[in-house]
Amino acid sequence: MEAALEFISNYLDVITIVVLCSVAFFFVNKKNKKHLEAKKILHKAVKSGTDEPMTLHPIIDVTKCAGCASCTLVCPEGGILKIIQHKAVLVTPAKCVGHGECERACPYGAIDLVFGSKRRGVDIPRVTTNYETNVPGLYIAGELGGMGLIRNAIKQGTLAAEHAVAGLKGNSSKTDTDILIIGAGPAGLGCGLTAIKNKVSYKLIEQNSFGGTVYNFPRQKVVMTHPADVPGYGQMKFDKNKVSKEELLAYWNGIVKKSGLKIDEGISFENLEKENDVFKVTTKDGKAITAKKVILCMGVRGSPRKLGLDNEDLPKVAYNLIDPEQYKGKHVAVVSGGNAGVEAAQMLAEAKYKNTVNLLVRGDIMDRCNDDNKAIINAMADKGLVTIRYNTVVSEIEKDTIVIDNEGNTEKINNDFIFVFAGAIMPYQFLMSIGIEIDKAHGEKRTD
Repeated sequence: MEAALEFISNYLDVITIVVLCSVAFFFVNKKNKKHLEAKKILHKAVKSGTDEPMTLHPIIDVTKCAGCASCTLVCPEGGILKIIQHKAVLVTPAKCVGHGECERACPYGAIDLVFGSKRRGVDIPRVTTNYETNVPGLYIAGELGGMGLIRNAIKQGTLAAEHAVAGLKGNSSKTDTDILIIGAGPAGLGCGLTAIKNKVSYKLIEQNSFGGTVYNFPRQKVVMTHPADVPGYGQMKFDKNKVSKEELLAYWNGIVKKSGLKIDEGISFENLEKENDVFKVTTKDGKAITAKKVILCMGVRGSPRKLGLDNEDLPKVAYNLIDPEQYKGKHVAVVSGGNAGVEAAQMLAEAKYKNTVNLLVRGDIMDRCNDDNKAIINAMADKGLVTIRYNTVVSEIEKDTIVIDNEGNTEKINNDFIFVFAGAIMPYQFLMSIGIEIDKAHGEKRTD
């Protein structure tokens, strides 16, 4: 009997060892497959020349990284960080837009957000931790300073305004206003509410409409995935994590009404001069505004990168899409390989509009487009709703047509409207002309 029991016990031990080994092999094999897939993605990025980040991005300290994969699970863009050899790696750098969720999720402090890289420097206006430039009393907050995320922009605008308010003490100069805020996007909103909270005079001007860059996004575009703190109102609260343009603007408009925030729309900033402790800002209509402090929250949407072609000033050429309802039964071309353009192409290609849509991608991949948008546009292409043309550029623009070039092969196609999403030109020459110093960042940590 004892022998039988011992045999059964030994048998069960063997079975247990076999099961445990099988389970271990399964998970190890699964992990190895993921590592190989991640390596392929990284190799593809290197081969296509998209292995350099375009903006703020994470840098991983491999001596601290434990390979827990927390960072890979939280990125709103998806698939940008992967685990290779038990360490986090930025495998699709060009797609990163600096959300910073990875930095917050890392339990080991192994991730920092930085500007530029050793190979590719990024121009950044020189500002202090309070967002004051080297010109005393002149601040830069939000997208113009290199960080375009909404929550970061509001935070920067708030900190800049708090510092500006504190610096008003001792300045008895007679001016039209204490603080002039240029740009009514998220950074401008933070500035204006901070001025109200501190009971100082302010003037907030916006060249277009309240919301700035957000206002110019396409309808129903998801613009926020993480809540932000609004001065005097605490954290913005929504019923879901992904917030659309319309929902955010409605929320902000509610705050504007409650706070009494005054915004002068349709006023474009032209030039800035400083004499002693007084700034004089000239607008495009020739008027002048004097202020003790100035905060630039302009963003960069006002300076889209153009194609540099004849006839690019035709009314058919646009650099953003606000309302796809305006375009029905038209021949439309979208120039882009990134999220903004691909999302515009998706909207224009919806079956109900009956448009003929060509998505023109300069390279052989959509190098700055997230996986979700790629899947959607590829599915639409499979249904014949849109034609995706890789390695294609526009070489000529005419009233009713455009000429496209695919590696030397030209083709004239019918065209009623062309949307160019080629990014924006940062106005660094202008900033330098008013005395702001510009630094070249090669992997330096962000300041906020």
